[in-house]
Amino acid sequence: MQVGGPVNEMSSTDQENQDASLLRSLEKAILRIARGPDRFKREIPLLLRRSIDEVIDSARTDRVTLDETEKTEKTYLGTKVEVLLRNFLGYPKGKILDLSMDGTEVDIKNTMRGNWMIPSEAVGHPCILVKIAEESALFSFGLFVARRESLSSGTNKDGKNSISKAGRGRIHWIVKDGAYPRNFWQDLSPEERKAITTLKSGSKRVEALFRRVQMKPISRTVVLGAARQKDAMKRLRKNGGARDSLARDEIALLSGHFDSKLIEGMGLPKCEKDEFISFTPTNEADKAILRGAGKIG
Repeated sequence: MQVGGPVNEMSSTDQENQDASLLRSLEKAILRIARGPDRFKREIPLLLRRSIDEVIDSARTDRVTLDETEKTEKTYLGTKVEVLLRNFLGYPKGKILDLSMDGTEVDIKNTMRGNWMIPSEAVGHPCILVKIAEESALFSFGLFVARRESLSSGTNKDGKNSISKAGRGRIHWIVKDGAYPRNFWQDLSPEERKAITTLKSGSKRVEALFRRVQMKPISRTVVLGAARQKDAMKRLRKNGGARDSLARDEIALLSGHFDSKLIEGMGLPKCEKDEFISFTPTNEADKAILRGAGKIG
């Protein structure tokens, strides 16, 4: 895969065909690395959620939504996506652009708005375009060759061009408006959020989290954000952790890593290995199983 700047003697049709062929090759390489389109569609949403959560940094900042971050941090989100995506693909950083895919320099652009800003050094090169909409938890992932005729005539203060309306029609989408995991805190009412996050101790916040939000997988990242302590996961354990208090009230706290069979047997939503779920059993058969497993008192 090799691509350079615009070639003057090439007709527009030939150029479009060459670009389309290049984008198909890039897509094939990306999906091969991801071990197929299904895994790609599973892993990229998780990568984006991780990127956003690491920028919010709840465990150290007491923030829980992207809206609470500074403007510069929202800009940094693009860098975070770039770093995690490069790591996921396993390609090195390019000499000029963000990625070198088998010798082809590729730029990675992320936006939370409606367009992407393309720097002058990326003109004539392919770009990976990522769009994140945190409110709706939808993302798009596409490929695009940044030709001058596909960019707006005006530049911003950094000398970057946006993609024109005609250029947006030339984006090759791998995923268009796909779902990624929602921000857990965003789905709680302000009252529920306050009732959890304003408690003084980490153990009490974690306990309130699993007491108030049941039958829903909760990620390790969310637990860390609620606890806001270095030894946050200790707040989940027995012998002084939230699990003891919950168990006394017959609320079971289960781990996706250690309790997957119990979770499935109780008919609860599937949990990933780094997720937890709590629920209050309503029948004696379930209570007996959970008591036998040491999950409730």
